This record gives sequence, C-alpha cells and structure tokens, in this order.
Amino acid sequence: MSQTVTLRLPDETASWLKRSARQSGRSVNDFGATVVEEARRISEFAEIEFRAFGGQRQACVKGHLPVWQVIAVAQGYGMDAEKTAARFGWPAWRAQAGINYYRAFREEIDLLIADNRAIGAQELGRRFPGMRVVEVDIPPPGNRACAVSR
Repeated sequence: MSQTVTLRLPDETASWLKRSARQSGRSVNDFGATVVEEARRISEFAEIEFRAFGGQRQACVKGHLPVWQVIAVAQGYGMDAEKTAARFGWPAWRAQAGINYYRAFREEIDLLIADNRAIGAQELGRRFPGMRVVEVDIPPPGNRACAVSR
C-alpha cells in the first residue's frame, strides 16, 4: 500500500530532484520516493548508508561493505556478529549493524545475495575476458597455520 503526499520544496532542491530523476532514468515521483525511503532507513539504522553500485542503490555498513556482502559472510558464521566482525577485523557492533538491517529488510538482502551467487565463473569470464579463476583456502580467523610447500 502507498499514499500520495504533497511536498513543498525549495527551488534548488526541486531542481536537484528533477535533474537527478532524469539522470537516473526514473520519474520524479519514483526517484523522490526512493530518496525519502533511504532517509527513513538511515534515520532508523544509524550505521547504514546508501551507495550506488552499477546504477543500483544498496544499503551499506557505513564506510564499509554493502550489507548483502556482510550477511553472506555472517551466514557462514550462523549470523554471529562477533565471529563475522572478527573475519573483517571490525568491532562486533559494526557487524551487528548489518545483521540488524538484514532482519528488517531480509527479502531485499536475500535477493541481492541470490543475484550474486547466480553469477558464476563462466559469466564473469564473459564479462571480463582477462579474468582468471584462482582458488584459495582461507583459514578461519585466529588460525594462522597454513601449509607451505618448499
């Protein structure tokens, strides 16, 4: 469900809104609704910001990764904020911020994770012809032992 709301904006802000909508290929109404929704989410989740990736706006842990990337790692740690934070070298509260956002917008983040997982090495090779696949074994945090062949 949605509601129509009328806003009176300063001329400069209205011009920015129209220009930004045009540049993004969206209607003023659609673009404006997105800006307001992002502002709402930022006010509710202090450690979240929005950035553009490939023309798409994504929620990110402030100054760091998109939330979907944090959650893709957190899922491997049973959604444990401390273990996830250790993987990134972050304080636990930073990973928890991403987990909290995920709990509120699970479907949105799950779709981004699924989209990422759907892109395999073959598709990446098509997009980036010079790419080569390198497989590595990364030990869990705190386990610095690794085999070295001589």
